[in-house]
Amino acid sequence: MDYDITLSNAKRLRKLVEKLESACLLLSDTMPLVVDKFNPDEFPDMVLLQLDGFRVRFADLQDLLGHVIFPMITRFDEDESAVHPLSTRERQVLMEKKGLIQLDKWKALREIRNNFMHEYPEEHEEKAMLLNKAWESSKELSMIAKNILTYLQDNNAFN
Repeated sequence: MDYDITLSNAKRLRKLVEKLESACLLLSDTMPLVVDKFNPDEFPDMVLLQLDGFRVRFADLQDLLGHVIFPMITRFDEDESAVHPLSTRERQVLMEKKGLIQLDKWKALREIRNNFMHEYPEEHEEKAMLLNKAWESSKELSMIAKNILTYLQDNNAFN
C-alpha cells in the first residue's frame, strides 16, 4: 500500500469527521427537528445552510468510508488485489469481521445517505424525519471513522 495515498486518505477522513462534528455542533440548538412543525420556509437562511452542510457532510463521510477507505483497508490487509477484486458486499463483510462496522448499522447509514442523495423528500415532515435520522446516526458514523483511523494507525498503515 502506498504510504502517501494511505496518509492522504486518512487526512481526508479525519477532516470530514471534524466537519461533520462541527456541523452537528452548529445545529445543536436546532436539532432534533419537530417533525410535524418543520417548515423550511420559516427557518432563517443560515440555519438552512447549516442543515444542508450537515446533510452533505454526512453523505460525504459515508461515501468516503464505503468507496475509498474500505477498499484501501482490504488492499492494505491483502484481502483484496487487482487480480482478485472484492464486491462492495464482500468488503463490508470483511469490515465487520475486523470489528470496524456492524453490517446492519452500516446498511442503515447507507440508506440514510441514499435518501439524501437520490430520493430527498419533498414533504416537510419526511425531510425532518430524514434529517433527524441522520442527526441521531451522526455519532455512529463519526465513531466508525475514528475506529478506522485507530485501526490504520495500530496496523502501521502510515509507516
